[in-house]
Amino acid sequence: MRITKSLKAYMSLMLTFTFIAAVLILPWNISYAQSNSAQNSQPDLIGVVKSLSGSKITIYIAKLSSQSDGRGFGRGRIELTNKTQTITVSSKTSIVTRVFQNGQITEKKLSTKDLKTNNILYIWYADSKKKTISKILVQGTYDPYQTPELIGVIKKVESNKITITVATIERPQPRQNTSNNQPQQRMASQLPQGGFGRGMMNLKLSSQTKTIAISKSTVIVTRTFQNGQMTEKNLTVKDLKANNIVYIWYSDSKKTTAKRIMVMGTYSQSSK
Repeated sequence: MRITKSLKAYMSLMLTFTFIAAVLILPWNISYAQSNSAQNSQPDLIGVVKSLSGSKITIYIAKLSSQSDGRGFGRGRIELTNKTQTITVSSKTSIVTRVFQNGQITEKKLSTKDLKTNNILYIWYADSKKKTISKILVQGTYDPYQTPELIGVIKKVESNKITITVATIERPQPRQNTSNNQPQQRMASQLPQGGFGRGMMNLKLSSQTKTIAISKSTVIVTRTFQNGQMTEKNLTVKDLKANNIVYIWYSDSKKTTAKRIMVMGTYSQSSK
């Protein structure tokens, strides 16, 4: 069967269009898939360094809290578990941290010698059997006292215990600016006296009271700012006063004895 010249021209034109479409669309699809994969790449394992020994890292298994602080991937609060796991890094394992330079996020290469106890690690495996580590991202240092187990205002102080009014912290609603000429009022004006700076929210007292035992090993501290740096100052039971706002961490599973008490300032009616 003969193919007419017009049919040949039509087929040639279609082949040309197909080729052009493949050249233009295929790279875009590949680029899109790579970009989408990078954006949605969640770590296979999150942990906090417990100990280091050569190429072996023992971690406490951790997870991101559901109470995110709204700063995006890698910035949620870390919740530690009692489970541990030992991972082994190899010469092929990429160990990095993220730094900000000139308004850009860049990755800085590290080695196992740069890792420290309490480093937060995001870990990716190279294989489905989860035996080979392909990448470790160091996400800062875990603060075990980032979130208190109990918040309260001291009602009574005794030599070996304190009685507190249990309190909660509420996020204040942002004030709406009714005039373009009036600057929005700062949140700091709503903080309790001596509050925890930008991290503190509105304090709300409940009707519940609780007595917390203080042992010889209980650490009592307050935080102060000097020369732009935050430092901790050790206190004693004698330094505690009624109406002190305190953050409390327990030393026992029954939650009766304080392991750590942090004084966060003084509560007053005007600070509500």
